[in-house]
Amino acid sequence: MKASFKSLLMIALAALVAPAAALANTVPKYSYAQILTSNSTVDLIPTTSATGDIYGIKCIFPSSAGGASVNVKFTVDGGTTHTITIDPTFFEQDEGSQYVSAWIPTNIAFQTSIHVQLNNTSLGTATINCWASWATT
Repeated sequence: MKASFKSLLMIALAALVAPAAALANTVPKYSYAQILTSNSTVDLIPTTSATGDIYGIKCIFPSSAGGASVNVKFTVDGGTTHTITIDPTFFEQDEGSQYVSAWIPTNIAFQTSIHVQLNNTSLGTATINCWASWATT
């Protein structure tokens, strides 16, 4: 019985320590970009060769956004680009009347590289500020 208890205890401890060991090599990162010129593209996360995760995106639109939206383009591991459109129509407004998104969870894992861009082609023009929370290992 004692051997079984010790075995179970060792397995339980290993399960608790494994995630901590994985996080020990994680390098948290935070990126910012602003897009303000019509029909343009800017890097939110420049092409980065690494393994990691993108945890979330947050954007703030001015009170005068006037229907402007922004595309966030994710190119994962040099493959296909996936796009989400962030439209502030239903965002809350802060005390300065800016439209503020909450952190939009993405949980995008990459194995070899990541590139994230903001694009406003045919989406109206406004000064849009966006941030990304991400990490490499």
